[in-house]
Amino acid sequence: MPNSIESASNTVDPFAPWALKGLWLRNRFIKAATFEGHCPGGRPHREGLAGFHEAFAKGGVGLCTLAYGAVEPGGRTFDDQMCLKDDILDDLRYVTDAIHRHGAKASIQLAHCGGSSKWSGWIGQRARGPSNGFNGLGMFVGTPLARALGLNELPKLADDYRVSAERAVAAGFDAVELHMGHGYLLSQFLSPAVNKRRDEFGGPLENRARFPLQVIRAVREGVGGSVPIVVKMNLRDGFRGGLEIEDSVAFAKLLEANEADALVLTGGFTSKSAMYLFRGPTFVHELIKAQRRKIDKLVYRMAAPTMKSLPFEELYFLDLAKQVMAAVDLPLICIGGVQSLASVRRALAEGFQAVQLGRALIHDPALAQHYAEGSKTESGCTVCNRCVAEMDRDGVRCVLNDALPARSPS
Repeated sequence: MPNSIESASNTVDPFAPWALKGLWLRNRFIKAATFEGHCPGGRPHREGLAGFHEAFAKGGVGLCTLAYGAVEPGGRTFDDQMCLKDDILDDLRYVTDAIHRHGAKASIQLAHCGGSSKWSGWIGQRARGPSNGFNGLGMFVGTPLARALGLNELPKLADDYRVSAERAVAAGFDAVELHMGHGYLLSQFLSPAVNKRRDEFGGPLENRARFPLQVIRAVREGVGGSVPIVVKMNLRDGFRGGLEIEDSVAFAKLLEANEADALVLTGGFTSKSAMYLFRGPTFVHELIKAQRRKIDKLVYRMAAPTMKSLPFEELYFLDLAKQVMAAVDLPLICIGGVQSLASVRRALAEGFQAVQLGRALIHDPALAQHYAEGSKTESGCTVCNRCVAEMDRDGVRCVLNDALPARSPS
């Protein structure tokens, strides 16, 4: 293995077109799903959400990913997250049309927060996850406890994913991304620290993986054989007792056998180890400042011990990801510290087929174009992580240069 990013020889042209299950993308650059803050009351703000993603499409990425499309109302972590219902499809079509106008393709992340619901509309009901437990994120908004999903509820929930995927395709999305990482519902099923079930959905990995695999099969049934299904999955949960790399490798094999088309290899658990995902300085203090309600400030103060700073380095998931790379033939997408053109080339040289960029593109939406033109070799992002806190203020933006438009009024 090369000793530095700069020493890796590039074997794949990051600017050449490539096919993701027959979907031709103009290059290997993908905008990662990052919560936009442009769905007031859960409904997409057409101009705000379209403008946010149009900047990346115009700036040269091959695929734009909309963040967190909940598959049912109780699957949201915020009131201002969208739920894939029929009444928002025209709004989403407005967004996909804007992306397509600039030659990029559109994907949407389908998710459910499981036992970590912080949606105030769920007041009076218990959040639902793989097991009974305490819901620290929801304790001040009426969901302090989570209950275990019953066997009779799982088929309906898998069908919610299917229907949501069908609606996404009807709204013009070219691909779907299933969120099976970061401590959301499907990640909760996979994590031995959270999934304490004693039936066929708990215990050994093959049981913990059973419901996530039911979901991907349901989605495949809904979208057919031609629409790419990308799965975002954890390499490690990042805390003691959580999912570890051995089980992740085995799960990747199961996804390959169940018609996943590509894997985004990530890590971290939003409620327990958020900085394992982000790395760099904690943003929790800025997040607290951004809250409008005292009760939300209190929630994040309580969460502060799980959001301690961690050292940042480029391609910080690479070594773990290579263990998955050795076990499957699926296209793998690199995420985590892709902050320079050298790191893009290194990731592709190591065997990844594409890169997902979040913070770097928030700082410079035209970064892919600038790399292609040779006007930049570094992203310019300082990894201050303050953009994450901005999602609760005026919509995600880079505080260094206000590269993205502020949130449109509701």
